[in-house]
Formats: sequence, C-alpha cells, structure tokens
Amino acid sequence: MTEIFVNIPQGHTLICGWNSHALKVLRELEASGHPVVVVARRRPEELKNSAATVVEGDISDDETLKRAGVETATSAVILAENAGSLPADTVDARSILAALAVESLHPEIYSVLEIINPENERHPQNANVDNVVYCNRLIANYIALCASQRGISNFANDLFSHSDNRSSLNAMDLDPQWQGKTIGEVFAAVRAQGDLPLGVMRRDDNDSRQVWRHEINPAAGTKAELPMKVIYISCEKPEQNNGER
Repeated sequence: MTEIFVNIPQGHTLICGWNSHALKVLRELEASGHPVVVVARRRPEELKNSAATVVEGDISDDETLKRAGVETATSAVILAENAGSLPADTVDARSILAALAVESLHPEIYSVLEIINPENERHPQNANVDNVVYCNRLIANYIALCASQRGISNFANDLFSHSDNRSSLNAMDLDPQWQGKTIGEVFAAVRAQGDLPLGVMRRDDNDSRQVWRHEINPAAGTKAELPMKVIYISCEKPEQNNGER
C-alpha cells in the first residue's frame, strides 16, 4: 500500500468507495466545512497530488474502516463503485455490505447509501441505513426540471453547491431556547441574519433509525418542538476583495 498514515480527525465524514462523481462529493463536503476521509481500495488517481486523507483497503472490511476512524465519524457516504462495468444488483450488493459494516461498527453514524436499482431499497433499510439515494433518478428529475422551467438550472446549481461561495441549501439544529416558540419567531430570526428559511425537519421518534421528516413552509403559529432543524438558503458570501479596486 502507498497509504500515508496521518491523524484521523474526529467528527469527520467517510466517503466509502470511489466513482465518477466522488470527487465532486468530496469537494462539496470540504467546502461546507466537513473534514473528510476517503476509503478506497487504492488511492484514486484524481487524488494523487491532493492532501486529502485516504485510507486504502476494502470498504466493507472492519479493520480498514477502523483505520479510517469510523467509530468517531459523524456520517458516512457509501458510493456505488463500478456501476458501468458490473450488473446493478452486484454493485448494490457490495455497497450494502459496506453499509452493514459501517453501521455495525458505529450504529449512531448517519449513513447515506447510493444504490443503482430502486428495488434493492429494502435491503439497506434492514441494515439501518439512514438515507438511500438514487443518483440516476435525481439526474432524471433535474433534467426534467430544467426542460420544463426555463432558466432554473443556474438557480438550482447555486442552491445545491457550497463550493462556489454563493447561496446554498443548509440545515441547522435549533437551540434549546427555541423550544415552545413559534415557527414564525424562528423564521424571523433566520431572516434577521440574512438567510431565507424554507421549512423544518422533525425527527420521527417512532422509527428506530434517525429519520427526519420535512415540512416546507409550515404555518407560522406552529410550535417548535425539539429536536428540530431549520432548512434555509444561506445568504450569498461577499466576494474576496484581495486589495484590488
């Protein structure tokens, strides 16, 4: 192995596996302030000259995941590898196996799993995966949106990107001081800091997993009941001046 051993940061995000959009996932996580550790069979070619932390090994191997600090990570993204060269079910089976390993080593971690075949969704749910993503479906929805709503693509690109220092979609936990306050009061405070509130997320206490249910534009008189997150669009960051006029 060519792995360079470094101190693994605590509270980081694991990216397990590497594919054509993994670099974009890495860059967006870094731009949003999340320390990231990549787990891959070998250091990705795109990261040969990068300072990104990479742990080499099998993404479903317990010892590899422990070396990557899975037990102190806050979240894990398990990506679909070899999606273009292997059958979808084979790719999904490998990804789900990795998710099982991650969840067994750290049941409290927030896990996001990319799968190819939607019919395989029941399997990661049994593995206590928190969020299942179908990239092919997201791409199809995005293309349809761009075709039906002329000019919206630039808006959507800004909204879903942290790396361009422009406005972006975010979620934040409400502090205890907001317990019992109204959503109208919460949203007014968010607007006062220059951001645009869109909705809230509430944790489903009837589910054994950490599932968050969203509500867009809730009634202003609704009471805030913690734990709760606010979904908002952050204000656009001012461009760096660099001393030029």
